[in-house]
Amino acid sequence: MPWEIGVLAAGASLLVLAAVAAVTAAEIRRTGRRAAELGAVLDRHVPAIRQNLDEISRSADALHASLRALGERASETGRGVERIILETRKLERDLREGVVEPLQRIAAGVSALLAVGAALRDLRHPVRRIRRRQGKA
Repeated sequence: MPWEIGVLAAGASLLVLAAVAAVTAAEIRRTGRRAAELGAVLDRHVPAIRQNLDEISRSADALHASLRALGERASETGRGVERIILETRKLERDLREGVVEPLQRIAAGVSALLAVGAALRDLRHPVRRIRRRQGKA
């Protein structure tokens, strides 16, 4: 009887092995079908994805070129503003030295002349008063 148990155990093992092999084969076929479906989906969508990536790359290149051009223009504008500031400072200095300071000197001279004139007038009035008093007497 021991050999009969061995045969029964071997038969049960083969039956379990066959069942597991059948389930495994079915899963492998199902996985194969899913892989084929995935391949078909990828075949349909990969070209569109590539086109989108190419378009994104072209857009990024165009954006980079635009940003570079804007940077150069901003740099030129900055240099222009610096030039304007320097010219404005030079103009302010020239106006101060050529117009304002001479006018201030002239104004000071006129003010001094007016002060002298006022002082002379003040001196003349007392002389007139004295002469008038002498003439009345």
